[in-house]
Amino acid sequence: MGDGGIPRRTRTAGIAVAVAALLAAVYAVVTQLTAPVVFAEDDREITVSVGTHFSIRLKDNPASGFRWVLAAPAPDPAVLKGAIGHYDAGEPTRPGSGGIRYADFTARGAGRTEVTLRYCYRCGTPQADEQDENARIRRFRVTVD
Repeated sequence: MGDGGIPRRTRTAGIAVAVAALLAAVYAVVTQLTAPVVFAEDDREITVSVGTHFSIRLKDNPASGFRWVLAAPAPDPAVLKGAIGHYDAGEPTRPGSGGIRYADFTARGAGRTEVTLRYCYRCGTPQADEQDENARIRRFRVTVD
């Protein structure tokens, strides 16, 4: 088969660019397939498959002294593993402007469990007031198929 008059260096560069584009496309697809599913604070019924990584997105403002915690009762560990995750500051970033906190979970086994998240003032400190009337509670029913 002939080279069609294309210099060898040009052909090699073209092949390298095509391979790089293919690898970038594969990476984009894999990232989309493995990225956690994100649910909103209002999504109180959550259904996922075993092995799924997912997050619940919560409005947060750490500068206020309030923070999100996993509250009792804890989710069934045979069904769900979770923790309060990372924080993304709102844009534009300004002191005290708030942002989004993510509660991150992994579906471990089939079943149903409940996740209770509490937004409380200085939770876990001696200054915390367990009866804080400003605390917000969010409950989520999670079904893992």
